[in-house]
Amino acid sequence: MKRNHLLFITLLVSALLVNGQQKSYKSQWQFPPQDKSMLVTLDQQKELLASEEDMKWFKDAKLGIFVHWGPALLQTDVLSWGRYGDRPGAGRPAENGIKPEVYDNLYKKFNPINFDAGKWMQQVKDFGASYIVFTAKHHDGFCFFYAKNTDYDIMNTPYGKDICKQLADAAHKAGVKLFWYYSQPDWHHPDCLRENHYENYLPYMKEHVDQLFTAYGKIDGVFWDHLATKYWQWDSYHLLKDIKEKQAGFLSNSRVGFGWPNDQLRGDYDNPEQSLGPVNHPRYWEACLTMTDKWLYHKDGPIKPSETILGMLIQVVGNGGNLLLNFGPNGEGEFVKEEAEVGYKVGQFLKKYGSTLYGTRRGIYMGGDWGASAQKGTSLFLHFIEKVANNGETVFELPELPMKIESAQGVTPGFENFKIENGKLIITFNKESFQNQMDNIVELKLAESPENFERIETWQAQPIQKSEFNVSASSILNSQNNPNVIYKTEGNIFSEGIHLKSWWQPSKTDSKPWLQLDFKNPKKVKTVLLSENMRSHSMRQFTLETKDQNGNWNKVFDGKTIGEGLRIRLNGNPIYGVRFNEVKSIYNTQITAFYAYE
Repeated sequence: MKRNHLLFITLLVSALLVNGQQKSYKSQWQFPPQDKSMLVTLDQQKELLASEEDMKWFKDAKLGIFVHWGPALLQTDVLSWGRYGDRPGAGRPAENGIKPEVYDNLYKKFNPINFDAGKWMQQVKDFGASYIVFTAKHHDGFCFFYAKNTDYDIMNTPYGKDICKQLADAAHKAGVKLFWYYSQPDWHHPDCLRENHYENYLPYMKEHVDQLFTAYGKIDGVFWDHLATKYWQWDSYHLLKDIKEKQAGFLSNSRVGFGWPNDQLRGDYDNPEQSLGPVNHPRYWEACLTMTDKWLYHKDGPIKPSETILGMLIQVVGNGGNLLLNFGPNGEGEFVKEEAEVGYKVGQFLKKYGSTLYGTRRGIYMGGDWGASAQKGTSLFLHFIEKVANNGETVFELPELPMKIESAQGVTPGFENFKIENGKLIITFNKESFQNQMDNIVELKLAESPENFERIETWQAQPIQKSEFNVSASSILNSQNNPNVIYKTEGNIFSEGIHLKSWWQPSKTDSKPWLQLDFKNPKKVKTVLLSENMRSHSMRQFTLETKDQNGNWNKVFDGKTIGEGLRIRLNGNPIYGVRFNEVKSIYNTQITAFYAYE
């Protein structure tokens, strides 16, 4: 009797485990390889890695343009993810969206009559970029090339011309490097990651890949997008090996599927998404960021101002990466005018000061509250992007360098002098000039290259702990946007998936939103850190106030944009609180960080 009872319990537990697995949406898309040839050793994996020579142009480039486009924009501003139905390879099913029978037929009305590949390439160059990544096929399966094994392509739209061919021809003519974005998961194909995946879908996909990387001349790289899948499901080893044999110097991003002998060596570089990544990552990386709050065309979305994009670019470059900035063309085939204007402003800055970023490598100084550094030969470029409050000083201290400084020169106006004192490098700026520029650049000429020296931490400060202050706000949109949620999240992580921190968001009827920290004891605050949701850089005017011992609030800073990781320097005198006041926001105010540092 006991044995039967035990057997019943065992069967019940097994059934529950199986049932639990059935409830795991992600697990159904993960299955073994078709045969052992799809599995690789660590040595085989390393064979795929690009050489340093192959990577050089990419590391020199610093800025690329990403383009997400598709017929979906005719009814939604969410590419692929706006389609209702199964999502093979994804971690969760669609809970809403456009029905497949509607979404999958939008291509029959897609007619980008103003598309001009040559104009796009000129714009890419005018924006200060040297390469473009174009969505040849996204998760929804629509092909922007003449795909001979499906009708779901650009040739069967009213437009009827191969977009990828036009882009490749224009890129070659303009000298712009070209990557194809290609999603391995395909939500339109009935056999993708299903029973006949290896028999039907994989050959279908390989036909696309062969065409994209052989039929359009020189292609410089690929941006895969594997979602939650394994590398063998795409036969990634043989796929990449074949492409790299046909395309000299070919580069691949890291989204080639999980499960490699060493998942830290997937592809040739890493791909954090909607995040600036860490300050000291062991590999080269590329941060993918959107110009608006969407990847696809969004008519009314908040367009990031050029100041915040440049601030992100400087932080990315100084920390060892490239910025891949996404544009979503409209249904006529043009970059949105307002987005392009921001791109031109970025390009104008880079035309003037790009020599301090292009061709550099991450600096010996790790990024910090002050800004970031980049180096080239014996030149070390210091980019000071911290803002200074009305009562703050424009004198900056960094750890002393391990080599002699031969000279120091201001690349931008306002640099006054430098000195070495008590193991510190002290740099002084004219305050008025400093405040008038979003980036204050100093070039140090060194006695020897810092390339072979260990990097130096420049900012080890910890924010004042939540237990030492109370946070309050003028209003909240809902309970999820209570300001306390800001202090329950970890900092930005280095991830290839979307990473959005929690944020405070005021009520839509709040005409004068504010966010406030009241310290339980006076604090000698030196820095205040503000940050917006990466998708919603909408602040256009704000003020910062501090509270004195009498309970009076005094304005110490007038600001315009915040963006990602704005640091504001105070004078370090004791204060009893700090308050952020929104004056003008063009979209949804979403504050992800409001920290004070002693």
